[in-house]
Amino acid sequence: MKNLNHTIRLFIAFLLLLLCKMETLNAQNIKFEHQLKEGWSIESSKKVNTTGDKISQKGFDDSKWYKTTVPSTVMASLIANNEYRDIFMGDNLDKVDTTRFRTPWWYRNEFTIGDSSKNTELIFEGINYRANIWLNGKKIAAADSLFGGFRIFSLNISKSVVKGKNTLAVEVFHQKKNEPSIGFVDWAPMAPDRELGLWRPVKLKISDKTSLNNIFVTSKIDKKEYKIAELQITAEAVNNTSVVVEAIVKGRIENINFEKKVTLQPFEKKLVVFNASDFSQLKIKNPRLWWTYELGKPNLYNLNMTIETNNTVSFSKTTTFGIREVEDYITAEGYRGYKLNGVEILIKGGGWVDGMFLNDTEEKVKAQLQYVKQTHMNTVRMEGFWGNSERIYEMADEMGLLMMVGWSCQWEWNAYLDKPEDDFMSIKTPEDMNLIVNYTRDHVNWLRNHPSIFVWVMGSDKLPRPELEKKYHVLFNEIDSSRPLLMSCKEMDSEISGKTAVKMRGPYEYVAPNYWFIDTENGGAFGFNTETGPGPQVPSLEVLKSMIPEDKLWPINATWEFHCGRNEFNTLNRYVKAFNNRYGEQNNVEDFTFKSQASNLESMRAMYEAFAINRSKTTGIIQWMYNSPWPKLIWQFWDYNLLPNAAFYGARSGARPVNIAYNYGDNAVYASNLNPQTANNLQATIQIFDFNGKLIFEKNDKIAVNGNASHKIIDLPNDQNYSKVYFLKLKLTDENGKAIADNFYWLSTKKDVFDFKKSDWINTPLVEHADFKDLDKLPKVKIETENSIKKQNEEYEVTVKLSNPSDKIAFLIELSIMGETSGKSIVPVLWDDNYISLVPKESRTIKVTFPASALKGEKPVFKYKGWNVE
Repeated sequence: MKNLNHTIRLFIAFLLLLLCKMETLNAQNIKFEHQLKEGWSIESSKKVNTTGDKISQKGFDDSKWYKTTVPSTVMASLIANNEYRDIFMGDNLDKVDTTRFRTPWWYRNEFTIGDSSKNTELIFEGINYRANIWLNGKKIAAADSLFGGFRIFSLNISKSVVKGKNTLAVEVFHQKKNEPSIGFVDWAPMAPDRELGLWRPVKLKISDKTSLNNIFVTSKIDKKEYKIAELQITAEAVNNTSVVVEAIVKGRIENINFEKKVTLQPFEKKLVVFNASDFSQLKIKNPRLWWTYELGKPNLYNLNMTIETNNTVSFSKTTTFGIREVEDYITAEGYRGYKLNGVEILIKGGGWVDGMFLNDTEEKVKAQLQYVKQTHMNTVRMEGFWGNSERIYEMADEMGLLMMVGWSCQWEWNAYLDKPEDDFMSIKTPEDMNLIVNYTRDHVNWLRNHPSIFVWVMGSDKLPRPELEKKYHVLFNEIDSSRPLLMSCKEMDSEISGKTAVKMRGPYEYVAPNYWFIDTENGGAFGFNTETGPGPQVPSLEVLKSMIPEDKLWPINATWEFHCGRNEFNTLNRYVKAFNNRYGEQNNVEDFTFKSQASNLESMRAMYEAFAINRSKTTGIIQWMYNSPWPKLIWQFWDYNLLPNAAFYGARSGARPVNIAYNYGDNAVYASNLNPQTANNLQATIQIFDFNGKLIFEKNDKIAVNGNASHKIIDLPNDQNYSKVYFLKLKLTDENGKAIADNFYWLSTKKDVFDFKKSDWINTPLVEHADFKDLDKLPKVKIETENSIKKQNEEYEVTVKLSNPSDKIAFLIELSIMGETSGKSIVPVLWDDNYISLVPKESRTIKVTFPASALKGEKPVFKYKGWNVE
């Protein structure tokens, strides 16, 4: 009997343990965070003749309000409701009555609470610019403290929520010109509503007696053999009650578990730290490291953190992180560079900008990040927007892209922030400094687990003033010392942190391809050029027609200029002057837009090639810009609607990890290798053709290229009878004959010559121009094409074979996938290569992929055109 009772007690204990575990397991499935995305309505306060206490009650009639989702600015909501049609056509944007946005707008939403006894928080990740907030007839926050476009606000609404339906009303006020918030600088006009509204998600966070905030994982790795990584995990444990609470904070990473007991005083917030020195299980053997996609796999881990009180999970959150280590270094020449897991990496990237109305969809963001990879870039520079949600960082983590994240130069110039200018960022009052520090704290806490972010940038064109920089260093020492800081993207000397050791000396306007090789003072291929580029990238005629009315398509006019940049960049004059001198004046818009692609390709390709060939002197290059906040003619690899121009393919060619390229500076051919390991057993083929397609020089060579280095293969001969325009064909294959790189150049015996004495931050003027006008005299060529289309899952793949059976050059062939009915290009689209030239008897096979959803019910059709192709 005694043994039986003992057995029963053991069985009951087992059942209790099992129930406890089941309760914990079920609690893990509770949705502790919920986004309030659907069911919103908005309206102008001018049309709402009542107050927030009435609007935030059940039964209020908002049936005639605009329906929307959040995040969404007011302007984005109005466009979604067809209030403004063809907003980007011509100068329609300029015709919008901005006064309607200078009064408050209301946002209203109803949401359901299942258990009103829980601790409930309402989180606003982005309000622009200030707001009064009511819930169930009560004012819970006021605009005198709830302000700042980049603040993240958490409001405890536990005493205000009721079981069942709750009603939320938000009265939002626009940002004023002297308030540091969102802006586009000279990249685009400011949105008519000045980005008024709830531009980032609104969320509910529900917990029990305790909760967790600001979970953070950092790693230190063995950078020689990569066999050990030591993790540190921190989280803020919060007591939501007025009594002392005993709690257990637990963590789980795959099969690794750790926990710590904590005592929390009433309403206390306590930092809980798990170090590898105290928790040996956080010393990870043979860790799966996070790399950029070029260097390896972007491996990610999931960390689940819970806090338990009374054997019940009070709150749980899963965070994704990567095991990796980033650091900066200074070269012998004094240039700043960056390392990932101990490996020096050439930063190759572009500037990112959100859409003008901050309404980029997840699909559009994903497509653009895929474009970044397609162009062989490894970095996105975020300046002053940081995305309308966290998804862009999650996708960058997954894709293996680096993110260079920082504040915008709009806070440095009186034209964009209505404050007096001086040598520093125009943030000088204690109130403004505190606001910016709070902006930074909120964003770093929000995003710091993303392995893609490798540097925090606190200034663009200027330094933060010393008082502010001191605050930054204190802040980052507290919340993130795992990454480097960069106080300005310009070459400056801080009295606090020393030299920035980067440069921002231009150009931003057109320069010929040889500039990047021969300039030694400004934007040329040395150091880390944090933003630069060859200026305008004129898009295709199809894109042009989406923004310029038919009667304004030609000649170039004020409507074109409206779709350029602002201030110094509201014209194509510099570009057109060089284009006319080099390629000849065009008399119609079809020829100008198509032939501009030759200029786009050669200019952009040379920039990235120069930084690879000069790898011993270079650490980074950021093109200004990748994308467009609206349809425009300047600074873009792809247009607002995602159709790439030839600059995209020039960048893809120039930024290959292993490449063969022409040096416009010394008239030689180089192989470059941006990988850390040596590239062995390469076969280089160099061919020169005259204008008529005759092969006048050929050389084949076996080569090897050290890691992060370049190798001169040959100086091109000077003793050939070159025609005024001639062609250079370069191929690089591996030991199995597989193509690694394929480049084609059109060259002129008349060289581009710069007046470097007249260089400024915009550009360096040309005094003599290369002459490609004879390209219009190329004989017509008929090429042969084959294509096959197959669909796999939700993606199409088209394989195109191009053959040039003639003895002439087939120049600049543009490949397109169009909708059969609409005749419009399918986007997004990932071509292996485009704007292709074929030498005599050459054949090439090109592949392109695109999502089935991009067809929108149409059938895909392959089309092509060329400079001299029938």
